[in-house]
Amino acid sequence: MRIFLAIAAAAACTTACQPNSAKTNPAIATDEAKAEREAVAPAAGASSFTEDQARQRIVDAGYTDVTALSKSVNGSWQATAMKGGQSTTIVVDYQGNVTQSNLDPAATPPPAPTGSTTPSPSSPNN
Repeated sequence: MRIFLAIAAAAACTTACQPNSAKTNPAIATDEAKAEREAVAPAAGASSFTEDQARQRIVDAGYTDVTALSKSVNGSWQATAMKGGQSTTIVVDYQGNVTQSNLDPAATPPPAPTGSTTPSPSSPNN
């Protein structure tokens, strides 16, 4: 009986310890795991990177002239940087992913709407 229990326990342990090849372990630094992380970048969450570490991540990603680096309200680092002659807003998330933001740093506010119903001071109707 003891032998049967020992064999059953060994078989259960062997089955439980076998890796599932359909899933990846994000703790292992593989190209596939990196691609999965970057697909959802920037990831939401508070960053533990220091300002110097965030700046170095941006530089390592090929950007230059990193300015206005600050921590945003969502915990990620944001900066303005140059790449390929273009100024862009960069985000470094808590995982260290460096992505371009959808915000254009050179964007100006949209013009005021035309056809306003408020008369101007120089209007002849005053």
